[in-house]
Amino acid sequence: MLRIAVIKGDARMERLAQLLRGNGIDAGVFTEPESAASFGEVIVLPLKGVEPERFHGILDNGQLLISGQDFLQREDFSVLNAIPTVEGALQIAMEQTPRTIHGSRCCVIGHGRIGRLLAEKLAALGATVCVCARKPADFAWLRVRGYTSLHSHHLAGKLGDQDILFNTVPHIILPHARLAELKKSSLLIDLASAPGGVDFKAAEKLGLQALRALSLPGKVAPESAAQYLYDTLMVILREKDVIL
Repeated sequence: MLRIAVIKGDARMERLAQLLRGNGIDAGVFTEPESAASFGEVIVLPLKGVEPERFHGILDNGQLLISGQDFLQREDFSVLNAIPTVEGALQIAMEQTPRTIHGSRCCVIGHGRIGRLLAEKLAALGATVCVCARKPADFAWLRVRGYTSLHSHHLAGKLGDQDILFNTVPHIILPHARLAELKKSSLLIDLASAPGGVDFKAAEKLGLQALRALSLPGKVAPESAAQYLYDTLMVILREKDVIL
C-alpha cells in the first residue's frame, strides 16, 4: 500500500489525509520533516508555509516530494481553487457591508482566474461590475460580458464611486493617492498574496475599512478545498507513474 505523508498546514491538509485514507491509501499528518520522510513514499507539502528546502538531504532517491508550487502552477488546480476563494470574498463582503451586493458598485482589480470568476459571481448577484485589467484580450472579454473596464495603470480619479473593491494583484496598486479618492464608506478586500495590492497603513490613516483575506479556501471551505487537492494529487501521481 502506498504511504503518503501529508505535512500539516491549515484544515484542508487534515481533510486531505482523511480523503487519502478513505480511498485506500496509508496517509499520516506530520509536522516534522524527519518523521514525514521516515513514513512516506510520497510527501505532500501545504500550498504555503513549508519550503521544499527543509527536506534537503533527508529524502532518498525513491521518495517523491510534492510542494505547494507543484499544485499552484497547475491550471486545473488553480481554477478549482478560485471557487472557494471567490465564495469567501463574497462572504466577507456580505458580512462587512450594511447593504446588499445587488445594486452595489463593485470593482475587481485584476482579470486572472480569481478576478474573472469573482466578476461573474458579482454580476450574477446584481452588482454593477467594473474590472481593472491590462491586456487587450482582457478588455475584449470584458466588453463581451458587459462589464465596465479600467486600465490598471490608469486608475487616478476613477474609483471614487465604488462601494466595494476586491484586489487580486500581488503588488501595490492602491497607494495612498488612490485610496484618498475613495468614499469613506468603501470596503476594500485584498485577496492577493503578500505584499498585496493595498497600502494598509494609508488605508488606516484615511479611516477606510481594508481587509486582508488570505488562504480563504482553507478557512471557508476546507472540505471542498481538500477535495480539489486530492483530485489534483491523483493526477500528479499518475503523471509521475506512481502506482496507487
